[in-house]
Amino acid sequence: MKALGAKLDLQLWRIPSEIPEHEQTSIISVGSASVRLRDTGGTGNSLVFLCDPPITVEAYDGLISAFSPDFRVIVAEVPGFGFSRASSGRQLSFTGAVEIVETALASLELKSVVLFGPCICGFVATEIASRGNLPVAGVVLMQAPDKEGMLAWVERMDPKGLLRVPLFGQMLLKLNAKKTVKFWLKYATAKIFDPSSIIDVTTQSLEDGGGYPLATMLQSWSAGTKDAGLEIPGLIIWGRQDRSHLETPSECTRAHLVNGEVIEFPDCGHFSELEKPAEFAATVRPFLSRCLDGSDA
Repeated sequence: MKALGAKLDLQLWRIPSEIPEHEQTSIISVGSASVRLRDTGGTGNSLVFLCDPPITVEAYDGLISAFSPDFRVIVAEVPGFGFSRASSGRQLSFTGAVEIVETALASLELKSVVLFGPCICGFVATEIASRGNLPVAGVVLMQAPDKEGMLAWVERMDPKGLLRVPLFGQMLLKLNAKKTVKFWLKYATAKIFDPSSIIDVTTQSLEDGGGYPLATMLQSWSAGTKDAGLEIPGLIIWGRQDRSHLETPSECTRAHLVNGEVIEFPDCGHFSELEKPAEFAATVRPFLSRCLDGSDA
């Protein structure tokens, strides 16, 4: 039934042939799938940010401005979400997402890379780092619990399990996508943060035909995710005003980054990198200096 649900999502969230153009965006084809990304270009050390669905690359202007004077900044949407295409159920799976994103990034022939993985996409970042096919110098995880914590988060966000019912969950989310997005972006961000700009660009992406197969993600990704136990340089960031993670201990992320330094943003919610991009960049720069060949950051 999960396979049928994934096939349904492929139909419900078919990406249009003409997608919105945005500064620095491009599409990298990976077989029958694709990855949409923003890339500031250059040959220097690279920072790769994975979008946290339903967020798309349009929301990253402030963060890119904060980092781009010193780094090549890349922001990528995972297959099936935003305007990255998926054409099979496997491409919507966790393993499929890892393989497709990894292949797309490899095609860019990047120098040293720091991967930034938010929430469930933190598992994508750590799996890519574990595979060793890219020159990953470090990993930064934001609001990314261990697997036990992620499963508990899913239970809190979908307490009746409706989104995890194959076929029904897909239809339910599709019919309520904009309402769900607006609720989530208000609920998960800090009370002092005005999420209207993020809500506007995210709902506009949906109106323009962007994908949001969240039901398939909730139904299938747990089969592939695991605690990475990486010993590479790592930074763990938590916004403590995220109402979806109030009881999640920040230290649980060390299941992914064994030696990771934990930094908490008391005035941020789920999206510290978007809520306070300048402060986020200033906080992360010392870590980048340490793990990127001693470069000035």
